[in-house]
Amino acid sequence: MSSDRPIDRPTVTDLRFALFLDRQWQGIKKSRSGDKSRLRLAAAGAGLLDATSYRDLNVEDICAAAELAKGTFYIYYTSKDMFLEELARQYVDFELTTYPPTASGGAREGERFAAVRALVGWYERIFAANHGILRCMVQMGGQSPTMQALWHQRNHAIVERSVQGLRARHDIPDGDLALVRLAVRTAGGMLDQSLFAQFSIQVSPGFSPDLDPELVIDFHAILLHRAIYGVDPSIRDVGRAKSLLASLTLN
Repeated sequence: MSSDRPIDRPTVTDLRFALFLDRQWQGIKKSRSGDKSRLRLAAAGAGLLDATSYRDLNVEDICAAAELAKGTFYIYYTSKDMFLEELARQYVDFELTTYPPTASGGAREGERFAAVRALVGWYERIFAANHGILRCMVQMGGQSPTMQALWHQRNHAIVERSVQGLRARHDIPDGDLALVRLAVRTAGGMLDQSLFAQFSIQVSPGFSPDLDPELVIDFHAILLHRAIYGVDPSIRDVGRAKSLLASLTLN
């Protein structure tokens, strides 16, 4: 999609997709630009999905939130499903631009955990900021091959970025990369299941919505560190989760 100016790179403190889209259409000067109308519709849809399931979302509400006539929607999309698939495609591109920069080095014990926690923190925060569109992708994936492919594309890209980050910090033989990918993918699945329960994407018993999000990040980072390195991080490096690690330690 072209526009009157380059798309800004989101920062790690600006993770909300709907706000990013708002900034994009407001930066287009032409009042009748097709790109501007599409972005207004996308921003409205992304915002509505935070409080509305994709089944309950309707074209009238999208157009009302975008302050555009209903006929404008059908200039660009033949159906709500087509609109949501395009919205998800844009979201996947957006999400990857917010991925934390990969730094080389950091192979020492404390630096390893800091890098793992930074990745987990990014993933859980961007998930929380955009849980509506992510819920839409997961739930529509059962009936939309396009949405299912986008979900797998997203997950594959995040796993590959994570593996690249590990290779930048460690001397990993090529023959071990498949196992490293498996460890990252398995740990990522664990994170997803916890987040699915937290944001009512899939029913999962046992999750307490009252848990401190930063403590949950600490806990998940410990488990991801354990999956990748086969040992727990040092207790001195894990912040407020010290007592939890002391009771679960593998060392």
